[in-house]
Amino acid sequence: MIRTFGFFREQSQQWGIENSDSIRDFVRPVGEKDENEIVSYLVNGADIFSEMGAEVDVLSPDGFAIAGGASLKTDGAWVWRYDLPHYVADYHLALPEEFVRRIRELDYTVPQLDENTLFSVLEEVTGIDFRNR
Repeated sequence: MIRTFGFFREQSQQWGIENSDSIRDFVRPVGEKDENEIVSYLVNGADIFSEMGAEVDVLSPDGFAIAGGASLKTDGAWVWRYDLPHYVADYHLALPEEFVRRIRELDYTVPQLDENTLFSVLEEVTGIDFRNR
């Protein structure tokens, strides 16, 4: 079962992925000791869907725009939005313990995923059959 994180109620809802948590509940004054490596892992996730346009940084008083922020990334077990690394780096967002443990167990290297796996992840998370459209 694919897990999701980084979909918050302050953001536009997409893909039918529940976003009932508030991003503000995950903001911390400091990040993990290995935050840079965690951010790099998130940045390097496999792209499974690219969204055109920009998403507003919902925590910024200036509404900083993040190009492609609603795009989706994965490591085969988790799916997150393209803008999640920004929030982790700038606001030290706390990730679920299971997600951080996986990142560390993989030594901060996203596994290589074949096309069938990427489509399967995307279909499981969205409920849309992209291969037969």
